Amino acid sequence: MSDDPSGHYAALDVHPRAEQAAIAAAFRRKARVLHPDVAGTGNAEAFMRVKAAYDVVGDAESRAAYDRAARLAATVAATAPDMSEPVLRWPRLSDLPLAVWVVLGGVLCLAVAMALVQFNRSPPIVAGPAIRPTAPPAVSSGPRPAPANLPLTGPSTDYVSPGNDAVVWRHGAARDAYVPAGHVAAFSSVQALGLVPKRGLMEIRLADGSSGFIDAARLMAGGRDKARRAYCAYEAGTAPRNGEILERRAIGPARIALSNRGPQEAVLKLRDASGHVVAAVFVAPGSSTVLGDLPDIAYRPEFAVGELWSRACNSFAAGMRAQRFPYYATPATLPSLVIPPDLSAVPPPEDISDAAFEGSLGGP
Repeated sequence: MSDDPSGHYAALDVHPRAEQAAIAAAFRRKARVLHPDVAGTGNAEAFMRVKAAYDVVGDAESRAAYDRAARLAATVAATAPDMSEPVLRWPRLSDLPLAVWVVLGGVLCLAVAMALVQFNRSPPIVAGPAIRPTAPPAVSSGPRPAPANLPLTGPSTDYVSPGNDAVVWRHGAARDAYVPAGHVAAFSSVQALGLVPKRGLMEIRLADGSSGFIDAARLMAGGRDKARRAYCAYEAGTAPRNGEILERRAIGPARIALSNRGPQEAVLKLRDASGHVVAAVFVAPGSSTVLGDLPDIAYRPEFAVGELWSRACNSFAAGMRAQRFPYYATPATLPSLVIPPDLSAVPPPEDISDAAFEGSLGGP
């Protein structure tokens, strides 16, 4: 509960440290079941709860604010006094006996009299040099960051969260201040070297061998692969509709019927003998469509299943698995295609890399 005070992650059935892509995929899975328009399982109240949770943790910036508030609340709770134990109070002045009051009164009168005598004999006060409190060095406003991104280097340990470009600061030892030196784009992979707790800055490696500093709150743990997946989820765009053509290079008179009998979204690609994608189509879970206007040539089909199709990356942002059929067939010999194929299919499809599926020209 300390990581999720409002229960937003619990509503989506994800861990508080889950990736943005996994959160988006979880919301879409629940929406397909709970949306009021879904017959049999639709639940308006449950859907609104899931939607409210996704509005907070589905956006990287509002999620970061929610996580910071959770950490602050946990810190306050950990340092609060335990009220279950009896509280002992200090003695009050009214608890003192009368004899003590008499003695204190006499001592006070004597002290006042001695102070008056000493004041009349004191020499004049000579003003000395003023002592000014030293303020901690502030981050210098300095010149504006350079317009170009700073080149980075080193193994990737973190990446810059979505939003505006993150400012990179350099530390000036002479003035003990931080001045802006440039910026890095969102989703850039960086090598984190160490935290500056008082400033909330993380030291990162730059390509020239030196180091810079970036707001630690702008960094998310993960290497280049996680950074790419986060980018794909953030730039996914609108969800495709069933039967939507995602790519097309040529047209003709042929057609192929497609069925997706799995629980995940699917994208089918037809490649010609040179490996180029002739057509690609989106098929929703449990749905069918017809891919028409195809040239009457031999194709090698391949497909991918997953969650959250990203138009920016031409791939699924989460849970992607891509496979390729090990044969070529014409639309006449392949009038229909089922995804995923039967386990008894001969020959069975072969797994391929995500990069091979994403490219317009197929790879190994």
